[in-house]
Amino acid sequence: MKRARVWSPLFLLILLAAPFAAAQPMTIKFATVAPEGSLWMNTMKELDKTIREKTQGKIVFRVYAGGVAGDELDALRKIRIGQLQSAAFSGVGFGQILPAVRVLDLPFLFRNDEEIDRVHRDLEGFFADQFRQKDFELLSWAEVGNVHLFSQQPIRKVSDLARLKVWTWSGDPIAKETFSVMGTHPIPLAITDVTTALNTGMIDTVYAPPLGAIALQWNVSAKYMTSLPLAHSTGAVLISRSFAQKLPAEQLKIVKDEFHASMERLTAELRKQTQESIALLEKGGIQVLPMPQGADLEEFYRVHDQVAQALTGKLYPKEVLDRVYALLKKNR
Repeated sequence: MKRARVWSPLFLLILLAAPFAAAQPMTIKFATVAPEGSLWMNTMKELDKTIREKTQGKIVFRVYAGGVAGDELDALRKIRIGQLQSAAFSGVGFGQILPAVRVLDLPFLFRNDEEIDRVHRDLEGFFADQFRQKDFELLSWAEVGNVHLFSQQPIRKVSDLARLKVWTWSGDPIAKETFSVMGTHPIPLAITDVTTALNTGMIDTVYAPPLGAIALQWNVSAKYMTSLPLAHSTGAVLISRSFAQKLPAEQLKIVKDEFHASMERLTAELRKQTQESIALLEKGGIQVLPMPQGADLEEFYRVHDQVAQALTGKLYPKEVLDRVYALLKKNR
């Protein structure tokens, strides 16, 4: 006669709990300095909804917006210790992971959107491999946009910078080198301290995309904006590779594909809204200075040459800079 099997209460509890444990979604804690209500955050909410639907709720995002998780360097530190898994970075943040990619943030490098798109597209695979070696997956480039100078005094030529109190993002070697070449002594501050510094008069000149200046309300402390972009700020969405490897391959592919598609739409919308933002800034009383011409314009372009040369071998190898120049040469 077979002996009846006795199931322990603990074993039964484990069996009953197992289906519920398996159903728990993977939560990606994501940080950005973009504020609530911004185009960036609206895109992230739509992206989260789409990824939830396509993964049947197995992947969800918990987004920390407006710098509540700290600035980009804070977010990077939190990813490395496992408090966050992913973040949107500009050059200051991802340059701490892979300095060579800062070549894309050199001043006065690009002349139009076509050049930006060509370089980003052709070098994405190369930089993705480089990020992977640093334990990060590049989910997508994420455009921040053309960065302009906002000031209380007009900036029409390089020498105008010398008399201004210029902010530079703390820890950003490109901004520091750029403003030093321009003859000023920049004041390094975390991005979260800029508004206070403007209000107290510690600084009187900042740089940001027009949309960013409005979102951060830096425009209320400025009278002038340069038409000539100081630089194009390249953004990137990165996720911890060690975390990404925990995701099933088909789910990671969905995340990457949806980020690419969303960031392409975001880029198109950002470029459209940038023009609207400039009109809004002018309506609010900011004078948009005309593009410099002739010798004044060439003087700005020489700043690029000096900064690029000074940082070659320090931030990026000469071979990477040469690859960028070769791609730009096709357009010029």
